[in-house]
Amino acid sequence: MKYLILVVFIICFNLNANEMTVKEEVAELKKPIYTPFVENYILNELKQLRDENRDLKIELHSTLAKKEVEISNSVINYATSTINNMFYIITTASSILVIIGWTSIREINEKVKNMIEEKTSKTIKEYEIRMSAFEDNLSKRALQVKQNEQEILNMNAIHSLWLRASQDSTPSGKLEIYDEILEIRPNDIEALTFKADAVLDLGEANWSLKLANHALEIDNTYANAFYQRAKVYAVLKQEDNAVHDLEKAISLNEDYVVQIENEKVFKDNLNKQNMKKLLS
Repeated sequence: MKYLILVVFIICFNLNANEMTVKEEVAELKKPIYTPFVENYILNELKQLRDENRDLKIELHSTLAKKEVEISNSVINYATSTINNMFYIITTASSILVIIGWTSIREINEKVKNMIEEKTSKTIKEYEIRMSAFEDNLSKRALQVKQNEQEILNMNAIHSLWLRASQDSTPSGKLEIYDEILEIRPNDIEALTFKADAVLDLGEANWSLKLANHALEIDNTYANAFYQRAKVYAVLKQEDNAVHDLEKAISLNEDYVVQIENEKVFKDNLNKQNMKKLLS
């Protein structure tokens, strides 16, 4: 009985200890382990691309069917009209030749044959021009479908890489993942900005500054790039530049006020007067 009580006591003690450990780890978390806004954006983009690709394929098949019907109708109408015209032409030509005294059957046949060949050649050339234009249009549509399919593949790959980056806790690991994203999309400003942040965490302030500048060259209205460059300026002790970029980031997105207030880099490198001015 004593041993049983002792075992129960030990189990209860271990459960309480584990619960306290979990609570401490949760309390120490500073950032979410995933970015739902990025995931939602990527999923919406992926859905839109798939819808566009599906609509384009439907339109392509519909156009092909319609053109085939039109071509068949045109060929039938042309054949019918040609036969009727040939009868009219032969009858008219024979009457004219009889009137003007042409009695040679061979001459009549040669004239009719030449007229038919000339008319047929002209019609064939017209249809060749139309078919060539139609084929060019189909080639462009097929290329667009292929590009959309490749874009969907790229979106899937990038989405997977962003998920990996959200789960990786080391700057070097994140840096490798951001490089993979930039191999697929060299001008992805979000990947460039997050890479600048990872590089800054590795102590490479000048490299981080180049990345942030590159992101702003692509889009000078991207608030996160101004915020990231302000962090670099703060580390490099360029306080005026840091304050200017923070003001720009806040003007583009007021939510950065909260991040500025909680960012250790700014607390350590900006004077209290500038911090108070930015947060007011």
